[in-house]
Amino acid sequence: MGRVVHCIAALAVAASCMGGAEAWGGRAHTAPLSLSLKPGSAGMVMSSRAEAMRLRGGAGNRNLKGATEVESETTLEKKISPNRLLVEVPDSTDNSICAVSTKRMEELGIFNGDTVKIKGRRGRETVCVLVPDDKLPEDRIRLPDIVAKALHVNVGSDRVIVSQFSDIKNAKRVHIVPFKDSLEGFEGDVFEVFLKPYFFENYRPLHVGEAFSITDEKLDITIDFKVMQIDDEDTEYGVVAPETVVYTEGAPLDRSEDPARSEEIGYDDVGGLSKQISQLRELVELPLRHPEIFQRVGTNPPRGVLLHGPAGCGKTMIGKALASECGAFFFLINGPEVLSGKAGDSENHLRRCFEEATKNAPSVIWIDEVEVIAGKRDKANGEVEKRIVSQLITLMDGIKENVMVVAATNKPNDIDQSLRRFGRFSKEIEVVSPDDNGRHEILKIKTRNMQLAEDVDLKGIAHDAHGYTGGDLAQLVLEAGVQCIRDQTDLLDLEEDELPMSQMRKIRVRQKDMFAAMANTNPSSLRETSVEMPDVTWADVGGLEKVKQELMETVMYPVEYAHKYEKFGMNPSRGVLLYGPSGCGKTLMAKAIANEAKTNFISVKGPELLSMWMGESESNVRDLFAKARGAAPCILFFDEIDSIAKPRGG
Repeated sequence: MGRVVHCIAALAVAASCMGGAEAWGGRAHTAPLSLSLKPGSAGMVMSSRAEAMRLRGGAGNRNLKGATEVESETTLEKKISPNRLLVEVPDSTDNSICAVSTKRMEELGIFNGDTVKIKGRRGRETVCVLVPDDKLPEDRIRLPDIVAKALHVNVGSDRVIVSQFSDIKNAKRVHIVPFKDSLEGFEGDVFEVFLKPYFFENYRPLHVGEAFSITDEKLDITIDFKVMQIDDEDTEYGVVAPETVVYTEGAPLDRSEDPARSEEIGYDDVGGLSKQISQLRELVELPLRHPEIFQRVGTNPPRGVLLHGPAGCGKTMIGKALASECGAFFFLINGPEVLSGKAGDSENHLRRCFEEATKNAPSVIWIDEVEVIAGKRDKANGEVEKRIVSQLITLMDGIKENVMVVAATNKPNDIDQSLRRFGRFSKEIEVVSPDDNGRHEILKIKTRNMQLAEDVDLKGIAHDAHGYTGGDLAQLVLEAGVQCIRDQTDLLDLEEDELPMSQMRKIRVRQKDMFAAMANTNPSSLRETSVEMPDVTWADVGGLEKVKQELMETVMYPVEYAHKYEKFGMNPSRGVLLYGPSGCGKTLMAKAIANEAKTNFISVKGPELLSMWMGESESNVRDLFAKARGAAPCILFFDEIDSIAKPRGG
């Protein structure tokens, strides 16, 4: 069902009716004790793994030919290698165990308790112990949550490559250091409380640079660790056996200074735009990775793709994700940076960019704010703008294989039409404001590092945040955090040099903080428009019961019961005309329905849209409806509509 924008017009007969690092003692430790495990626990599987290791006399496994790299599900039907498996939701908290079906293990020639190497997106790898689980479908693998995050894979959509690891050996020495921020509030021996029970007799495989978490349920504390070194500098992988020396020398790590910390944005960091990302990957990644497919079909892949949508909807974030995920050379061009006051500099800059991309093919050229350098030539202020557009057209016509141009804009109608024809930006993808599910997905991403109280209902907040883009939701989360700090600082003595961690742990973002943040924010698409959040209810409108019922059925039902309209193939009404003498309650009725329906409300007086300049009035009306669509569901209230909707024959 389409986005709901209701237009309510009022016609007055007479006149308008609008009236602790110190507790952490780093030292070397050995592993002399074994850990008692409960039957049926994840650790029990690790014990069987340990027994298998002793029987085989080491960590060696049988060989299996590896695969290449991860790839998300595409719409193309293809034969998939047996060791390319879809990521399944984990039901185990053990960081070292992954599971596949028994039949798939037999097909791969891997035995229960073998060590496997798992390859994810962006070239990331890790090692795990593989166990059977016949509850899983044959094409699935269950990964611990921390492993899935480390591999940057999405549950249910991304595939990982599983290969048997025959070269892994028992480690002699392993250097492990905790992260400083996770130690706060803990006083004791980290090795005795966390590392010793985690590793002893469990034969856990590790790799250098791996980060993992250990939770002590009795203390209700989780500490994050990082593997700094295994044996010598040339060893990347190893198994922690009973004879392995685990040492913890050195100061705890500052997470912000960790060189392995990735600030890259991946597709999994972009919420609510799965359809647009899928289209972009099909148009950009597929031609760059496998151009032979298009050659076989006998057609040429598209040369350019244009992303357009309102500000804050995620166009630039998609570009950043594409840069880190596509695996091709990525060249970024910011439209305003191309402009130069010197004659010829702008054109030379564009030429150098395209030459560099061609030299490093396969490559992607991303042009942000393309309307700045690709405006309509008939409206250009000078010859410089016209020459830049002509140069861009020439460069796009000269693009060779393995070079793609992707441009982003929030003003697609300002781009010269010659650039939007076949062979240039022939494919266009609209990036719209997210729906309820998209907003929920974005909120989960934006709050994943936030301490939330149990009463926070992200799904309900997403439902009420009509018209909010990804940028608006990020602002909402920020406002909620500020509101939380403002309300709960009375729990702390701010005059102290160091705030007690026991008190800091009590500070969490609550549902009322989210509500307060929503009251202080509005959809960015409506910030230039007079947006009113009415506080009028049906109780404030006396009489007019029949009119109320008609408005409820026409306006509220399509918003509240959209799925029923889809089920029966019905299209809701798009407009309502309220007419009557001045002071009869037309404006009050419109405000009440907007408040009851929990939608955005834009009130416009008809004469405000009129302009003496040719075409300006029509443009004002178009822009107003475009903003209302961007903030849907939205009620657009025209007062004194008779001033702009006179009979055309009169």
